[in-house]
Amino acid sequence: MNTLSWNCRGLRKPRTVRALNDLVRDRRPEVLFLMETISDKKRIEELSVKFGFSNCFSVDRVGRSGGLAVFWHSRVECRIFGYSQNYIDLMFEENGSEAWRLSCFYGFPDRSRRKESWNLICRLSKLSAVPWCIIGDFNDLLYNSDKKGVHSHPIALMEGFRQAVHDCDLSELDLYGGRFTWEKSRGSKDWVQEKLDRAFATSSWWSKFPLYALESGVADLDLFVTWPRLLVGKLLIQHHEFEDNVNIYNDIILLDSFVIIIVFYFFIIFTSP
Repeated sequence: MNTLSWNCRGLRKPRTVRALNDLVRDRRPEVLFLMETISDKKRIEELSVKFGFSNCFSVDRVGRSGGLAVFWHSRVECRIFGYSQNYIDLMFEENGSEAWRLSCFYGFPDRSRRKESWNLICRLSKLSAVPWCIIGDFNDLLYNSDKKGVHSHPIALMEGFRQAVHDCDLSELDLYGGRFTWEKSRGSKDWVQEKLDRAFATSSWWSKFPLYALESGVADLDLFVTWPRLLVGKLLIQHHEFEDNVNIYNDIILLDSFVIIIVFYFFIIFTSP
């Protein structure tokens, strides 16, 4: 099963939709999670048909910001376990296999509300005892090394985020080859790069999907998840820079913001005794 998670910065521009359609066609995700859709239910349902998904669920925008959406195919046995303006929780219940959860998360962008994000993560961790993975744009940093550029990140915010991760017994999926996932002011003295997009999992999730290492692929934008002698997964991150005019990057045409795409591939491998 593969899942694509994208902070799309709005779905109203035709070029953005075309680019997303190309991504869905090329990557063929069973589950697609979008953040900052700035759209309503009707628009999400239209896109679900366009992208060829059987099911969708959305959380409407608030004013001119926010909005979440999840799309999935009928062959994926999952259901909505919960939702808010900041997350959509999926419960996977494959026949003959232990259930597990995937929380698609979007943290509060406003620094004054970071504690609310941490508390929400902790509440989500207590909702069930099944193996759990949480992915998305957390809008937060864990360490000083998560940022490059002017103005250091407040220590109190990093400590608060780390404490929430610790309290939830989460371990981060390490990324190699793609250190930062967001930037602004590229090429200027104010150029800032940060690692805002992450994935964490509980120990029971690691047991279900055995611990793997992330290795750089052909380019820094491609990360391959491998395990000795067995391919157990793949995590791919692509960066796309939007400008006021059209940019072509890796054969994808997009506009107006910086996009991070995180793709998880999970393979269940059966071996004979």
